[in-house]
Amino acid sequence: MSESAAALADVTYAVEGRRLLAGVSLDVRAGEVLVLAGPNGAGKSTALALLAGDLEPASGEVRLAERRLADWSLVEQARRRAVLPQRTTVTFPFTVEEVVAMGRAPWRGTAAEAGDKRSIERALAATEMTGFAHRRFPTLSGGEQARAALSRVLAQEAPLLLLDEPTAALDLGHTERVMTLAATRAAAGDAVLVVLHDLGLAAAHADRIALLSAGAVAATGPPAEVLTEALLSEVYRHPVEVFPHPRTGRPVVLPHRPA
Repeated sequence: MSESAAALADVTYAVEGRRLLAGVSLDVRAGEVLVLAGPNGAGKSTALALLAGDLEPASGEVRLAERRLADWSLVEQARRRAVLPQRTTVTFPFTVEEVVAMGRAPWRGTAAEAGDKRSIERALAATEMTGFAHRRFPTLSGGEQARAALSRVLAQEAPLLLLDEPTAALDLGHTERVMTLAATRAAAGDAVLVVLHDLGLAAAHADRIALLSAGAVAATGPPAEVLTEALLSEVYRHPVEVFPHPRTGRPVVLPHRPA
C-alpha cells in the first residue's frame, strides 16, 4: 500500500448540535487520485476542510504524513499540503501573477525561494493562464479565476493537493485538462484528493472513490467497485444506470430516464 499523505481517523464533526460527519475514516495516499463524491450535504467539503486544518473535529484524529495535524506548525502544513477551496475571492486588484505568487509564501526564506519565478511560470503554463499573467484577477471570468486559483495551488509545490470542486466553473476541455493534471501529479508521486459532483468524471480519472452519504462513508474503493447501480440509486435517491465505456471499460454513470 502507498504511503499515507493525510487521513481522517474515526472523525466526527458537528455544527450547532447537528452532525455533518460521523465516524468518518479516509486515507489519502501518495501516488493516487482519491475522489470524494456524494450528494449535496453528504460532508465532502467538510471532510476536505478537516484535512486542510480549517476545521477541528469534535472527536477522532486528523493526520498529515502519519503525524497528528496539530503537531505541525502552520508553515510546515503549508509546505506539505496545498488547498483549493470552492471559491476564491480576491477583492483587491492583484494581477494573476501576484495571486499565483502567493502560493510561494511558505517557501520564503528557504533555499526553495530561488525557484519562485520558475515555479510560477510552470503553474501558469499548466493551467493555460500564461497569457493572463498581467490581467487583474477581478476582471477575469469565473472559469479564468478558477484556473488562476488552481495555478496558485500548483505553484505551492506541496506533495498533497486538496481540491474542492476544481472543475465546477470550467468548460469541457479545461475540465479534462485539470483532471489529467491531477493524474499527472499523482503519477509523479503526489497525493491528490478531489471533491467532485460529476460521477462520470470521477469514474474516468479516480484511482479510488470515497462515496459519502449523510455524513458517513458509504463505500471506498476503485470506481468499478463503488459506482454500482444499486448503491448509487440508494445514495442519490434516484434510479441510476451504470455501464462500461466501450473503449476504456471504466464505468459510465447516467441518471435513469424513461424511454
